[in-house]
Amino acid sequence: MTVPGGIENDRLLELFFAQSMDGFFFMMLDDPVEWSDNASKNETLDYVFEHQRLTKVNTAILSQFNAATPEDILGKTPAEFFAHDLANAKTRWREFFDRGHMHTETDERRLDGTPMRIEGDYMVIYDDRGRIAGHFGIQRDVTDRHLSTEQLEASRQQLRALASRLQKVREEERTQIAREIHDELGQALTGLKLDIAWMKNRLPRDHGVMDQCASIIDRIDQTLNAVRRIATALRPSVLDQLGLAAALEWQGQEFRARTGIDVVMELSVDGGELSDDLGSSAFRILQESLTNVARHAHATRVTIRLEQTPTLLTLEVSDNGLGCTSGCIEAKGSLGLLGMRERALACGGEFTIVGQANRGTTVRLSVPIPAGAVR
Repeated sequence: MTVPGGIENDRLLELFFAQSMDGFFFMMLDDPVEWSDNASKNETLDYVFEHQRLTKVNTAILSQFNAATPEDILGKTPAEFFAHDLANAKTRWREFFDRGHMHTETDERRLDGTPMRIEGDYMVIYDDRGRIAGHFGIQRDVTDRHLSTEQLEASRQQLRALASRLQKVREEERTQIAREIHDELGQALTGLKLDIAWMKNRLPRDHGVMDQCASIIDRIDQTLNAVRRIATALRPSVLDQLGLAAALEWQGQEFRARTGIDVVMELSVDGGELSDDLGSSAFRILQESLTNVARHAHATRVTIRLEQTPTLLTLEVSDNGLGCTSGCIEAKGSLGLLGMRERALACGGEFTIVGQANRGTTVRLSVPIPAGAVR
């Protein structure tokens, strides 16, 4: 016997509806409603939330809501489904009716009150007069995926907070060690040098120890230079004493002297002294940027730009070297770039790096300055 095509199609659609792994449903209004700029949309939504009812569901919907039978869920209204968050539900519903379709994720409740996360696609159904008669929906329970994503994001935030704290502790330790080296060891060496000089001045000119005293004084001077160099590498005193702009200028001069690369300074400061955290982060980002230039860029010129206003700090380091391409920017092993990004995020800023082959690289830090970040 030949089955008419329409009947066969209806049977296949019903089979697809019933056996789909996704939740399928129809939610229809007791009476269609007008939805236009001439209608009172708030009043219409109030009516919809009380009079739009679940009229047809498949077994996947029953499973999502922990319903034993279709009768447990059929006839329920949006006001019942979203009793836990009516205001946001009506906002979404308004956008849905305006657009006629929607893909969204929502926080919903099962029949026993337990929360679930639903991802769904929905389509408004209109009658022959263009009024809204209801809607059709396909939705999936993504609670486990959503929880995993939230846990992953929470872990990421915790790791970021830990990294920020470790950076801060490390900076504090470097500052303390630098001061102790400079003050205590430096003072001890200076005192020792004065003692040797005193002894030398009291020895006869032809005494055999004179040359030894001069040699000891030379070695003490060399050690003092090493102490100053180590203390400065740990924490430049100019950063604490004169501020970020002076520290950047000092670092630029030191970089020029060490590498022979020309350094152009463009500093514009209109604001108070920055907090230690923000000043340290910007200075360390500059140091790492210059280190990358010296190691990889093959540049002949570097431009350091600092612009500080009462509300925004912008630092740019540009070179005319080989250019950092997208490959080196995205390289997983680039811990220096990762460290700069984390420093920027830790102080509430944005970090970008842009490079063009044979046209150089620009590293940019932009940080909004909150009221408490200026002393």
